[in-house]
Amino acid sequence: MEKTSCEYINDFLYFIVKPGDGEALTYCSGVNISRFTPLTSGKHRLGQNIVMKGLQSLNLELRSYILSLGAEPKTIRGGRCDGVNIRSYDDLWNSEALSIEHVPEDFRAAEVVRFAVKNFLRIVLPQCVPPSEIPEEPLDPIGLQAWLYSRCKT
Repeated sequence: MEKTSCEYINDFLYFIVKPGDGEALTYCSGVNISRFTPLTSGKHRLGQNIVMKGLQSLNLELRSYILSLGAEPKTIRGGRCDGVNIRSYDDLWNSEALSIEHVPEDFRAAEVVRFAVKNFLRIVLPQCVPPSEIPEEPLDPIGLQAWLYSRCKT
């Protein structure tokens, strides 16, 4: 089993898989609602924030994906990850966390992170910007951050 951590982190979001308790892995994700606000403002009803709902929808898809890889996702109560201090405290963040148990030998943390990034963007971006403006391939964390900041200014 690959026990190395895999991280995708920028000012807007983070997706992390890291060693957890025993043989388990821990998956952590979060979105910076404050940074996404220029993209989402006026596009949803009160209490129906696109990025919050996107992270929740991704969580369900990710659970199915983890099961398809032969592992078992378990909820971490409180939805937080100990030791992960990515978030700035002057912004509003929403986060999710899972324990990934019964991890098979061929399980790859990087595949889970890639799946999470790709599917979160697939869920959220079409509601924020015209589809023709969305990058076809997932960008590296800094490239995505620069692209999101550029969309926030238009």
